[in-house]
Amino acid sequence: MKLLLIAMSMLLMLGTNVSAASKLTEENITKTLEAVKVAREHKNMRAMTKHFLSRTSVSLTDQNIEESKTVRMTFNGYKRYLSKKWKKVKSNLIEVKDRKIDIEPNGRSALVKTTIVQTLEVDGIKTATTVYETIGIRLVKGRVYINYYSARIMLDTAMRVN
Repeated sequence: MKLLLIAMSMLLMLGTNVSAASKLTEENITKTLEAVKVAREHKNMRAMTKHFLSRTSVSLTDQNIEESKTVRMTFNGYKRYLSKKWKKVKSNLIEVKDRKIDIEPNGRSALVKTTIVQTLEVDGIKTATTVYETIGIRLVKGRVYINYYSARIMLDTAMRVN
């Protein structure tokens, strides 16, 4: 019985190492970002946070024609921010319009620039807004993680859609 448990543990560890990435690719980055997008749409904090490093820094900017206001926070602060925001949100649809991935030659880090249109429903009112995201990606022990997240929310693009 003990030998069987040891053998099964070894197989699990080997299986984990086989799926570990040796380099960042557009495919494994896109897969991670898609998982984060789906988790955000479903307001699933647990599913979202497993793709972020605990030391991830976050920068959120609200921008319109006349001014911009930026708030910088730790990842824990960002989770608190989302928890408060998500309490009011009935639905959250995120549509990726454009994505550019720049992978460093060593394959260990990347910078992703994404344009999305986010449609939020709050109090029965749906609003679509353009958001420009910049995401820093790191490969840590064969897994793809987000270590920097910046979102510039273009308030002048917000438009009621219902």
